[in-house]
Amino acid sequence: MTGFLYFLGNTLRWPALKPKEFFSLHAYFTIIYLITYTLSKNEVNQSNLVFTLGILAPLLIAIGQGLPVNCLDFKSSLTKELSQES
Repeated sequence: MTGFLYFLGNTLRWPALKPKEFFSLHAYFTIIYLITYTLSKNEVNQSNLVFTLGILAPLLIAIGQGLPVNCLDFKSSLTKELSQES
């Protein structure tokens, strides 16, 4: 439960700490949604594939750039955050 609350707190603090990343990610998601909506209205069969790949792309890019395997481990994340603050 403590780990869940820690990650929930990080999610809630993220927009205030890094607003440029927050708004750019949400702008990207909005653009992907608009592209998918346009494709589906024009009856393009691959609109679901475009949406799926578009939403997964940031995660795949983060993994390709070296997302740590233990990024969801509570203890290692807490240790990393505490070392960055000092």
